[in-house]
Amino acid sequence: MNDYPLVKFIIYFICGIILQSIWGIAQSALLFASILLIISTLALSLIYKDQFIAAKNILLALAIIFCSMLYYSEFKNEKAVYPFAQQKYPNVFLYGTVTNIELIRDERIIFNVESDSMKIGSLTASGKLKFICSLRDSKNKIEKKYGSLAVGNKVICKGNIFRARNERNPGEFDYEKYILEKGFSSLLIINNASNVEITGHSINAYDNFIFEIRKAIDKQILRLHNKTTGGLLRGLLLGDRSMIDYEIESEFVNAGVVHVLSVSGLHVGFIILIFVVMFKRFNVYSRFVFTFTGLLIYTAITYFQPPVTRSAIMGLALLSAPLSGRSPSNTNSLCLAALVILIFSPGDLFNPGFQLSFSAILAIIILYPPFSRYIYNMKLKSRVLKYILLFCTVSLAAQIGTLPFTLVYFHKLSLIALIANMFVIPLSGFVVGLGIFTIAIGTISNYLGLVYASANESLTFVLYWLVDFFGKLKNSFIAINQFSLYDGILFYVILAFIFAAWKKLAGKPAKIFVAALTLLSAALLLRIDNKELLPDGKLSVMAIDIGQGDSFLIKFPNGETALIDGGDANAYFDNGEKVIAPLLERLDIGKIDYGFISHVDSDHYRGLIYLIRQNKFRTLYKPKADSTLDKDVELEKIIREQKIPIKYYGKGVVKISNAQIYILNDTASTYFESFGTNDKSGMLKIVYGKTSFLFTGDAGAKAEKYYSLNYPEFLRSNVLKTGHHGSKTSTSPQFLNFVMPQFAIISSGILNKFNHPSPEIIERLKENNIEVFRTDKSGAILLQSDGLSIKNINWKNE
Repeated sequence: MNDYPLVKFIIYFICGIILQSIWGIAQSALLFASILLIISTLALSLIYKDQFIAAKNILLALAIIFCSMLYYSEFKNEKAVYPFAQQKYPNVFLYGTVTNIELIRDERIIFNVESDSMKIGSLTASGKLKFICSLRDSKNKIEKKYGSLAVGNKVICKGNIFRARNERNPGEFDYEKYILEKGFSSLLIINNASNVEITGHSINAYDNFIFEIRKAIDKQILRLHNKTTGGLLRGLLLGDRSMIDYEIESEFVNAGVVHVLSVSGLHVGFIILIFVVMFKRFNVYSRFVFTFTGLLIYTAITYFQPPVTRSAIMGLALLSAPLSGRSPSNTNSLCLAALVILIFSPGDLFNPGFQLSFSAILAIIILYPPFSRYIYNMKLKSRVLKYILLFCTVSLAAQIGTLPFTLVYFHKLSLIALIANMFVIPLSGFVVGLGIFTIAIGTISNYLGLVYASANESLTFVLYWLVDFFGKLKNSFIAINQFSLYDGILFYVILAFIFAAWKKLAGKPAKIFVAALTLLSAALLLRIDNKELLPDGKLSVMAIDIGQGDSFLIKFPNGETALIDGGDANAYFDNGEKVIAPLLERLDIGKIDYGFISHVDSDHYRGLIYLIRQNKFRTLYKPKADSTLDKDVELEKIIREQKIPIKYYGKGVVKISNAQIYILNDTASTYFESFGTNDKSGMLKIVYGKTSFLFTGDAGAKAEKYYSLNYPEFLRSNVLKTGHHGSKTSTSPQFLNFVMPQFAIISSGILNKFNHPSPEIIERLKENNIEVFRTDKSGAILLQSDGLSIKNINWKNE
């Protein structure tokens, strides 16, 4: 350990950050403890120089840990809060300074503003708050505004303040927590370029210099390449993945090669190589200074992302080793990189990029030597095969090291990652290298730039084809959705035990036996803290929070599933793709057995189209096709293209083990057929034991009266899904008298433009002593029945 002086220090430093993030001890107490421990350590060292070595080491470790906790507490106090009472404020005037501008997107710019003051209605407030501003407009207007905006400009922005979306559904990314930890209080959505007025042209020299370099490189990338290759190179070289399609990213995850999309050591390696070649005529000291300067600029261009900073520091440490007359040490270089990053930004310890990058390199440092020795001992005659196996061991070591973090963040264990990486990593290396060369040559000759860009577009096509091929292979990955912190710690403990046992034990059979026994024990231990959110043997009904609309996921006691509606989808956001599909994946639901489209209104059915095209349904129920509605004709066409059986609503029952779904729509009735689209909504009653749920779609008072006359006793249910998102056109007093629910669910968007739910309906429900659950207030709602009673499950604590 004496050869690695930084190892102990960085371990203690990291422990301090982790402990403070968990305990959150007051700064005054930490300051007192740190001073006391430092004085005690110094006193003991001065008085008893060669005695009490163990005690001195313990005190020194505690001193470092407590100083680290104190240091992190200062950074942690910078976390922002959402300062407003409401979730949304329209037509706000924000006065402030532009602090950062992201690269341009399709018809959108995202930039950050630190406020001086703001005007909300007739009220004016001053204060320093940080906002993430999103401006949408036509392409020409966006490009014009993008060209004029600079970091440091004074601006007046008119838009709508929105609270960032938190974890509204199980397992969903908590965007609000993310931006608050970054120091941003809220979002400002701006829908017109003219609503961003530049009032002062002062510029932040450093930040704007970096932005202009990024913008120039990005412009060159997009000018020379098509959108697909340009988007990839923007991600690989500048760390901006906004132009990489969501589905493509998912395929990279499935194939186990998502790390390729991040700026990493591979790219920094190319940059170092370029500088070394460029400055090879200079002496070793000058070459190091120029390389250091170049790498510093490149890491700044990528906004000092942890993987880039780590690679740059390690590269510089290895290059500088000969200058000091010492042999290079990967371990010390890695510890130095971690220390530098955490000193400037201790919160980066919890950054996925930091965790994946450092765990991968640490695993390679530890595991590659024994792996490579084993391959060399095989004495293979084929050098090609030997080098392929050595490359595989590097990839295998990195995958082992990053496995817990991969499962936590992506919830997938790729089974073909080793093979996929053999093809994808070298190919992505060519794409990066050729991309850098193309950008450089394109500044000299547009013709040559376009020629090389065309070649890179071919490479990108092959790269995406390979990823798509591997990612879509049957059983290419295993979904693992319950990998916890406990599981991660256990994984590394078991890995360390196997590694130590392998070195200690002599015979190969003994090694294999111990490893197998340990892995078997691990498989059992890893399941200890697993909890099923939707357990078998119960009826689970989840109102998915999809904003303004309806979507209900049902799991029956026998394990079969149903989905009633899927919310809306538009050019900017598809609930089916971005909310429901990830939720199904997290809940290990491959296919929905019974899909129900209450009626063909966009806020009920459009989110289902993505799921239909992904062939997620075994059977679909919907109202009879209406040839006068183009959207219904199109919907029927999409369903039939996927060869999904369609069943139309009509009085009947669907039996699912010991639960039943009753369809109450009497489509044979002439009076029923005279109803409008909303009133023809599927009226479904789910019964399990002595409990029942009634789903009404957007049925209004006219339909409610019809059902009250035809099913006066059968309407009675424990849970009512209120009609039309709590609109006053539904949930009539007469209807409530027949249903007599214990609970009511209202599915509506936060401060939606329709003002749903109606205060009149809320008051009516309260007057009838009905407990109300609202998705706009609490996010997803989960109710579970054991056949005798119904419980509201707090899924955030499960």
